[in-house]
Amino acid sequence: MPRRRTWLIGYDIASPRRLRRVARLLEKHAYRLQYSLFVGCWTTAELDALWAGLEALIHPRRDDVRAWPVAENAELELWGMGWPEDVVVGGVGSVPLQRLLRSGIVSDDTEPEGA
Repeated sequence: MPRRRTWLIGYDIASPRRLRRVARLLEKHAYRLQYSLFVGCWTTAELDALWAGLEALIHPRRDDVRAWPVAENAELELWGMGWPEDVVVGGVGSVPLQRLLRSGIVSDDTEPEGA
């Protein structure tokens, strides 16, 4: 089974029309954390396909789309509003995180085998 990796994707899109299209594409494949920031978990092939879809939607000189890999043991520190109520970041025992893990949106490679 191909290995999944968690990524943060953010964007700055100059055109409202392109922005809506980029947002819709990412909403289909990732979880929105903030207005222009998404988190998702993909295999290399899935991420390549997503990038191809994004590349087809943006203007390369006017728009900016970036992705950052999330370290497997990354620590998270929140200030302000934090995550939505249905997202819990931490141990794999949390019900909301388990729901995201099963959906394939967020990955936690520390999950015990057979869980």
